[in-house]
Amino acid sequence: MDLSRITVFCFVASYSVALVLEAAALVGRGGGQLAATLSGGRRWALVGFTVAGLFAHVAYLAVQASRSATPLSSPAEWCLIAAAALAAVYLAMSLAHRRWAVGLFLLPIVLALVGLAQAASDQPIAPEHASRFWGMAHGWLLVAATASVSVGFVAGLMYLVQSWRLRRGLPPLTGLTLPSLEWLEGASSRSLSLSVWLTAGGFLSGLVLTQLNRGGANSYALWTDPVVVTSSAMLAWLAVAMAFRWVYPPARSGRKVAYLTVVAFGFLAITLIALAAKGPAHGGAASRDEAREVASDRPSEETRP
Repeated sequence: MDLSRITVFCFVASYSVALVLEAAALVGRGGGQLAATLSGGRRWALVGFTVAGLFAHVAYLAVQASRSATPLSSPAEWCLIAAAALAAVYLAMSLAHRRWAVGLFLLPIVLALVGLAQAASDQPIAPEHASRFWGMAHGWLLVAATASVSVGFVAGLMYLVQSWRLRRGLPPLTGLTLPSLEWLEGASSRSLSLSVWLTAGGFLSGLVLTQLNRGGANSYALWTDPVVVTSSAMLAWLAVAMAFRWVYPPARSGRKVAYLTVVAFGFLAITLIALAAKGPAHGGAASRDEAREVASDRPSEETRP
């Protein structure tokens, strides 16, 4: 498949069809068995067009990033990134809450952002400013993801302790009052869902930042870096956990959610250890070894004519 042939029209058309299908649901409601049958087919078609549009959207951004020395650093590309993020949120919400007509509100904003991108400047900002922008986005997203995973871990841990105590009929300890199981379950579930999006945003912004800062370093292998490997493993686990909760409803409640948050915190701990041991995979410039290589290639003051 030649991804370079994907144009803006491809994902705009897909989102537009999805919006029409969302609007058609208002007409079909209350129409009896035939309307219910059409509604089921409409739901699958809606998800299919949204997935196709989001795939084309992300592929288009990836192709544009590969063609630029400062990837995803123009106002037009930022509008497209925001549109893709909202489309991903809509897809997730439509899968998790099939009766919610969120597309009637989200998809028009997605299309408006894509339209705004066509009118915005496509000239990238200066490399140093682009690196600063993506560095701040990367840092804040990862800080928020770390906090979200940690909150989910604490809530999950308290859920397991509270559940263990209640199943054995133990009286509450003096001075140790824990929240209810219902509250802890909701907190764990929400933090797990939020962690997926924050981690994905931090990971993708880190890839862009690495490309900006170290794209010209031939000796650097991105996908063998321990920090990148552990971060991608953590993101993969969170994505699998979210998908598992979608297809297996019992995993959305009870101790299963708590176990998922505990495992997610384990991945976070491994990532932080790798970061402390190896350092960030992207720096302001190059690594020390690369800096030595550059310095060795430069002629010394004595040998200059």
